[in-house]
Amino acid sequence: MPDAHSAAPTVIDGQVSIARLHGEACFDCGAVAKALRAAGHITLRGSTRVWPVVTCGCHSKAAAA
Repeated sequence: MPDAHSAAPTVIDGQVSIARLHGEACFDCGAVAKALRAAGHITLRGSTRVWPVVTCGCHSKAAAA
């Protein structure tokens, strides 16, 4: 059940690697060999699909969702 207090997904312009959208690579740097953790949700501009994304912690703004 989704959390009623979840933040709206971040809207992304441009192309994004399918590995990043499927949570198989860090959304920020693309790392695949590091430990990955939840980093929130995004949607691509013009789409209604919401993707859960992950991070390796490479950016301080990345926070576990």
